[in-house]
Amino acid sequence: MIPLWAQIAGGAAAVASIVSSSTQTTRLLRVRTAAGIAPSTWLLLATSSLAWFAYGVSVRSPQQIIANGTWVILVIPLSWFMLHDKPLRTRLGAQLLIAFSLLVLLGLGVLNENIPAYIGMPASILVNLPQIRYTIQHGRGPGISVAAWAFLATSSYLWFTYGIGAGEVPVIINSGIAALLGTTAVVALLVRPATNFSGTDLTSDADLVTGGVKNMEVPLAPDSI
Repeated sequence: MIPLWAQIAGGAAAVASIVSSSTQTTRLLRVRTAAGIAPSTWLLLATSSLAWFAYGVSVRSPQQIIANGTWVILVIPLSWFMLHDKPLRTRLGAQLLIAFSLLVLLGLGVLNENIPAYIGMPASILVNLPQIRYTIQHGRGPGISVAAWAFLATSSYLWFTYGIGAGEVPVIINSGIAALLGTTAVVALLVRPATNFSGTDLTSDADLVTGGVKNMEVPLAPDSI
């Protein structure tokens, strides 16, 4: 029996995770570019999202199914924009590969519920590392939402709390390390100025929050938080 406080933490983590993925998805669709997101981050995020969704299905956790499901949705436009300079067949092939990979992970979860978690754990732990390095080297690109990553770090802390109460060791290890690295990634995104990309909307979340943008209509979308 999972304690009430752990259930509350899990529910809050799911909400924070959904807000994070929705904010990043909205950002991508608005600026129509993934500029600022490290290629390694994309691959690790895709692996992590698919694997943890499959894990949520295998352990029948509604919070994890819903929360990680929104990240699976994010992977679709993210992959499309990351391959913007590739032929159409390559971009469509990537979408089919995502679907096939998800089916494989779901199948592995039927064999052993922990297999998807052990695949997703290293990916989600490492996902912040290339993004931290990329941001320090190149600055904050227009395709990345600071607010989304802040909510992601918050959800990691909440998942850690949930994992302790539920006794789910993979969740404890994964979310604990991810929370610390996620916080570092948010700091890096905040301290590095946005990189200039020609022909791209350069308005950043930090500018909108601090009031650095004047006389501008701000859409009521999560990425403007």
